[in-house]
Amino acid sequence: MLKTTGIHHISSIVGHAQRNADFYAGFLGLRLVKKTLNFDDKENYHLYYGNTDASTGLVTTFPWTDAVEGRIGDGQVGVASYAIAPDSFDFWRDRFRQFDIPYFEYTRFNKRRIGFRDPDGLELEFIEGDYGSEMSWEYNGVKKENAFIGIHNAALYSGEPDKTLDLLTNIMGYEKIDEDEEFIQLKVSDDLGGVIELNKKTRGRGRMGIGAVHHIALKVTAAEIHDWREKLIKAGYLPTEVKNRKYFQALYFREKGGILIELATEGPGVTLDETVENLGSTLLIPPHFIDQTEEIKANLMPVEVEPITKMREYGYRDRYEYDVLQKKAEIKEKIDELKAIKNERELMQEEENELNRLRHQLVKTK
Repeated sequence: MLKTTGIHHISSIVGHAQRNADFYAGFLGLRLVKKTLNFDDKENYHLYYGNTDASTGLVTTFPWTDAVEGRIGDGQVGVASYAIAPDSFDFWRDRFRQFDIPYFEYTRFNKRRIGFRDPDGLELEFIEGDYGSEMSWEYNGVKKENAFIGIHNAALYSGEPDKTLDLLTNIMGYEKIDEDEEFIQLKVSDDLGGVIELNKKTRGRGRMGIGAVHHIALKVTAAEIHDWREKLIKAGYLPTEVKNRKYFQALYFREKGGILIELATEGPGVTLDETVENLGSTLLIPPHFIDQTEEIKANLMPVEVEPITKMREYGYRDRYEYDVLQKKAEIKEKIDELKAIKNERELMQEEENELNRLRHQLVKTK
């Protein structure tokens, strides 16, 4: 019997790429394990975050600065839940306060949770669990004992909950294990990421865009992915062809409640082209774009993982605006140098001319 084994990754549309890296790596402490491109769009990044060796569920983002604003609702993943080690809540309460990020606490299905949003409005939460944190990534003040372990579960907001429940239980292999007034809890395995929570009541149609999950991917074996496609077709769904995503094979279909679901193989994995030690250190161009590497690098805004003490705003939206701001900064630095000299002595005529030229150039730089 074909059966998925849990969450492979959750992919979301976000806004500014550098702000995204600041939040997920700089604040949450996840490791950027892959910096590549949207497989279907050479002009935008696809960023992968995870634990040290990317061995648990991946958090992936598509930064599209000029995309429309999304709205979380039916037909989407509503909440992504991240596992952290027991007794980590005090650390995260302090860190949320230090970074001035709002959070709230509640309990569902006997699990205490800390809920919060990323800068683009994606709804996230931490759940404590004894899953072992030895492969957690340490960065910027987040130690292994408090760090992201993997994706714990996802809350699905279906527009047709009964039909989505039928898919999960009768086709995907999930079993109902609990429910409350709002959600049904389903389980497919005891592994981390083996749980899904499905809404019982609809809440209004969501809209794809910045701050919304694009799709959820469930794990299948490479040997069975073509069988999965046939099974879905026989059940009345319209899956895509099996696609080669380099790090895994994948197929996509939209279930009857409106949620876009991917089935993704566990291999070959993100260590295919980087060692564990070097994960995420370079921009990796998908094979079908490799002949355009220089053009792509020239047009992408830079994204770097950097230590931060607070979330930052950025005055540029793309590579052109980034270059303009960099040029302005260089001009201002030269002007300030000449002004400092002028405070100590009278400028020579060549220096005065250069100062006037730089001031004129600064006004023209737009």
